[in-house]
Amino acid sequence: MMNRNYSCYTALSRRRGHPSARWLGDEVGAAVIETLMAMGMALITAAFLMNGLLMLYARSVIQYAADSGARAGALSGGTGQVCEETAEGIISGLANIYRDSTEVDCNRAEALTTAEITARLLPVFPSLGPSWSFTMRATSVTEPVP
Repeated sequence: MMNRNYSCYTALSRRRGHPSARWLGDEVGAAVIETLMAMGMALITAAFLMNGLLMLYARSVIQYAADSGARAGALSGGTGQVCEETAEGIISGLANIYRDSTEVDCNRAEALTTAEITARLLPVFPSLGPSWSFTMRATSVTEPVP
């Protein structure tokens, strides 16, 4: 009977990288998984930062709307209605996507015109943060009517 020794075949197949002869500590393909995990974390971080920056942008637009509304209402012949329309126009033109609700309240007195905007902003990515509520106030000296 012939002596069949297959140790030679196993040693050759391990050297050639035969898939059935993988070593226990083989790390082939681990770099792909690590890269995908790092890219996923980078994308989530970038989305989180973008969400925060867009919320800050919308907040600054609402502050600008309050300032402009107070100035428009304080002009000679201006009214509280002019103040509210100016502020609403700016908000709807620049920050309409991010706002959930806004309430503009203008008060024109003899000395000062005050614009107060209460806003609630929605995040761009709802899973990355809560909504943000705040109030912005602006005052301007009322011009006397000649």
